[in-house]
This record gives sequence, structure tokens and C-alpha cells, in this order.
Amino acid sequence: MEDEALAKREIEVVAGPEAAAVARARVAQLAVLQLQPRIADVQLAVSEIVTNAVRHGDLQEGVDTVRITVGSAEDSVTITVEQPTIAEGVGVVEPRLQEGDPGGFGLHLVDQVADSWGHDPGPPGRVWLKFRRRA
Repeated sequence: MEDEALAKREIEVVAGPEAAAVARARVAQLAVLQLQPRIADVQLAVSEIVTNAVRHGDLQEGVDTVRITVGSAEDSVTITVEQPTIAEGVGVVEPRLQEGDPGGFGLHLVDQVADSWGHDPGPPGRVWLKFRRRA
């Protein structure tokens, strides 16, 4: 999916409870200029995907890492979140509203804020997000 002409940067985040927050901050630090007006959308989507990788990817906390590749082109940015394990069943699901175990909202949000997204189950499992610069 990724265009070879993209300028790429990589971030690695250690699996654990702080992984999504670290990913949000590190993606914002890259200061992808063409997406600055959409940085909140980018951070939200990356946060949700990293959270899913850590929660559902059978990653070992403090051992496994999630690799985030940010590829910049003139009019868009493609972000790939890669986990060392398989990423099966990635898709929008019906949200669960049970008290004490809500869930299923993350990919609904990703679907709303990213211009497109998809996944490769792997291994390694990957979810890619594409954001276009908006005029």
C-alpha cells in the first residue's frame, strides 16, 4: 500500500499501558507539516491502533514493541502500525456498552478520521492509515 517515494520515519513503542500515550506524543513531535491542521485526528487514530495492538495482539508488556512508520508525500501521509504478532479480525465491530467492559469504539473513530485505512494480518500484523492534506 505504501508508495516507495514517501520520505519515511520510524518510531518504536514498547508494549504496555503507556504505549498509546507515547505513540501520540512521538507522532506529534514529527511535526508532519502538511497534516498540522489534522494532527488531533492523526493522534487519535494512531492511539486507537496502538491500543488495539497492545490489547489484542498478545504482546508481552515491556518486551515486545510496536513499530510506527510515518511516510510523508507532498499531499498525504501514510502511517503504518506494525506488531510482531498476527493481526486477525481487524475491522469495525458493534460497540459493547456493558458496564465494566465497554469497547469496540476505536475503529469506528479511526474510520471517521482517517481518509482510508486497512490491514495486513501478517505476521507481522500491520494496520495502515492514510491522511490527505486538506485545503
